[in-house]
Amino acid sequence: MKTLRKQVAVTLFLAMVATWVTVFSLIYLEQTRAETGMSDQNLRDGAQKALLSMPTSLLQATSAGEDRFELPGAARFGGESINFQVWSLADKRLLVQSPWAPDEPLVQDFSNGFHDVVLRGEPWRAYAVSDADGRIQAQFAKSSAQLRKETTRRMWSGLAFLSVLFLILTGLTWLVIRRAFRPVDRARDAILGRAGMDLTPLPTAGMPGELQPFIRSINDLLERLSASLDRERRFLADAAHELRTPLAALSAYAELAVRSDTPQARAQAVDKLRDVATRTTRLAEQLLDQARTEAQNEGPAEPVALDRLAEMIVRDSEALANRKNQRISLDAKTVEVSGGVDALGVLLRNLLDNALRYTPEGGRVAVCCGPLPDGGAQLSVADNGPGIAAAERERVFDRFYRKAGTVERGSGIGLSLVAQVAARHNARIEWGPGLDDCGVGITVTFPPGGA
Repeated sequence: MKTLRKQVAVTLFLAMVATWVTVFSLIYLEQTRAETGMSDQNLRDGAQKALLSMPTSLLQATSAGEDRFELPGAARFGGESINFQVWSLADKRLLVQSPWAPDEPLVQDFSNGFHDVVLRGEPWRAYAVSDADGRIQAQFAKSSAQLRKETTRRMWSGLAFLSVLFLILTGLTWLVIRRAFRPVDRARDAILGRAGMDLTPLPTAGMPGELQPFIRSINDLLERLSASLDRERRFLADAAHELRTPLAALSAYAELAVRSDTPQARAQAVDKLRDVATRTTRLAEQLLDQARTEAQNEGPAEPVALDRLAEMIVRDSEALANRKNQRISLDAKTVEVSGGVDALGVLLRNLLDNALRYTPEGGRVAVCCGPLPDGGAQLSVADNGPGIAAAERERVFDRFYRKAGTVERGSGIGLSLVAQVAARHNARIEWGPGLDDCGVGITVTFPPGGA
């Protein structure tokens, strides 16, 4: 598995290896060039010093001489890699020569300057210089093999130094990488040691700046996941709490219908059973609407034709109104709002359902929607029912709140969903008069530009 730690370590290691090879190559080239230049300089200096050291009386010598001074017995001469000669140019006579120097000229043509010569089958670098009068010439030569040997020895010494430096840098780099990734390791260990449903945010203290945006993104995701799980838990708790009573009633009326002795008693039990089933279905729908509304809080906004949505929901609600001989009037002007079509449908459906449920038989409900001069939109539902007291108006939007003594049965969820959807769309809820000088009106005002 590829990890950021390994990628950084391998990249730095390859970079150091490339640097090491480059530096070594440059040192080798520079050292070789410097050694060659220094060797030529030494040859030239040696030849010039030898020439300046020779007395003019040396020309009267008959030969280079066989008798030589010798070193003490314990000493040993190690200069076989350097040879020199002094020649008389007039008669090409060897006047002076170093030990183990050949009898033949090192530079055969006696021309001044540097020369590459072969001595005893090996390459040598030679330099010849003559005096100002052209009487004698000093010739110096050094073994090219010895020069390469000295260069190689220096290069091995430099290679050892660079290798030690490379190992030190590698160790320091690894320690720096380990130290840099230590907060990441702690975060990993903290995550691995968590329980399955532990969604607390990851710590950002001490984290590298490059990883903090990534960690913040993970924390945002954990926060959304935690909110989603909280909604699910709340939904399950609400469903268990609210469905317990109607389910018990269903069981009781079903048992009563089974045990009824007369058709009339059985019919009454079945009617009760049907009513409870209807209320239970409505309660389940509202609970599901609530769960969907909360889950869609992070959804994208889209243009919604509010007039078409109102027309569709009013048409769907006509069957409920007909059962109580109620009339629904619709005044819908073309208008669009930005938001979620499902959530806005939940808002209008619950407003209309609440008005129909609490308006007595033969009553009427008016639904209106249209644009506002400032670019916003307005949606209102009014009825001629019993109305809601001013002291109760703010509390009816609390979930599961129902006014004491209310004859019509409900769950207390509908208007709380209206408040949630309106808040999501940045809309304002206002109370207004009802119809026929009674009832109540609720107006939802959407701001310009949508939610």
